[in-house]
Amino acid sequence: MISDRHGKFMTGDRARDGAGNPRERREGKTKLRVRTVREMGKALRRDWDNYKVGLLIAAAVTGAANLLGHGVCPSREFLGLPCPGCGMTRSILLILQGRFYESWLLQPFGYAWLTLAAVFAVERYVLESRQKIWKGLLTVICAGMVALYIYRMITMFPHMEPMTYYEGNLLRRVYGWGQAAGGR
Repeated sequence: MISDRHGKFMTGDRARDGAGNPRERREGKTKLRVRTVREMGKALRRDWDNYKVGLLIAAAVTGAANLLGHGVCPSREFLGLPCPGCGMTRSILLILQGRFYESWLLQPFGYAWLTLAAVFAVERYVLESRQKIWKGLLTVICAGMVALYIYRMITMFPHMEPMTYYEGNLLRRVYGWGQAAGGR
């Protein structure tokens, strides 16, 4: 006898199909099932309940930084240097506005992140999938971003968007204050 995921014993055809047979489940032969709208809603509510504090804090920090006239990239704000994701927000906004070529020039990985978000959402909320293909995609995207960052730092920094030096960074201001205090 074989038991299903709820501990109930199955016999006959049910025990041999892809959903109940542990051997087939280990080999990745489980059938994909599309969730009902009610199940999708429950999954979304569960995630909101688990992550709402972090999401609200991130939204508050982003809003406060924008109101104060600063960006949210720590590398740019503290050191004045662009990071591997520099231009990503603008790139995604350009894609959503239909300005595809401009988005590609600014940050080609905007397309990859939108694709990854779609794959993640479908796997997490629409399909009952244990494949987690988005984790492999995430690794490839991050490696590609680092490679592009190195190339751009060599060929574009500090004179071409988005790889420019930010003069108003915190390190420079602190150093300037130290110079002013030491010069008195």
